Amino acid sequence: MLKAIINTLLSICLLAYPVLVYLGLSQGYSQQIMWLLLALLIIRAALSLRIQVLGGWLLPTSVAGVILVASALVSAQPQRLQWYPVIVNLVMAAAFAYTLVHKPSMIERFARLREPQLSDQGVRYTYRVTQIWCVFFVLNAAFATYTVLLEDMVLWTVYNGLVAYIAMGILGGGEFAYRMWLKSNGQLK
Repeated sequence: MLKAIINTLLSICLLAYPVLVYLGLSQGYSQQIMWLLLALLIIRAALSLRIQVLGGWLLPTSVAGVILVASALVSAQPQRLQWYPVIVNLVMAAAFAYTLVHKPSMIERFARLREPQLSDQGVRYTYRVTQIWCVFFVLNAAFATYTVLLEDMVLWTVYNGLVAYIAMGILGGGEFAYRMWLKSNGQLK
């Protein structure tokens, strides 16, 4: 129970990463924010060693975040913190792409949690959806990179802390609605 609470709090804090970075850098608390983020990412990395997450993306994103934040601290360049969303998206794209070659695909793994006896048609469908998520993560990494290169903290924060999450929700929700429609019409078993 305590692990679940800690994981939930960590997830919320890391989802708020862009807002925390913006507030820290714009309000002159970059050192404090870097130490806070470093601690959160170290805890997340340590916990992810004990938690089996589908695709194994949690540990690589946490370790990459630790390295990134530590390099920002050592170099006294807090702007490096802006690269974390890029790294997360690239790791996610790689994790999803890996499962396209080393099956089952990521979305098939998720689907089998609810439906262990997934049909061949369902396997093909989840493979295609995994491909779509790969493209999404690559495009999202490109947009996140663009916001870093523009050197506009407000734009970076709005995109990475709001727009990217909305886009993820639209893709996930849209895919779910489409899948339910396919099932209701007997096109997906």
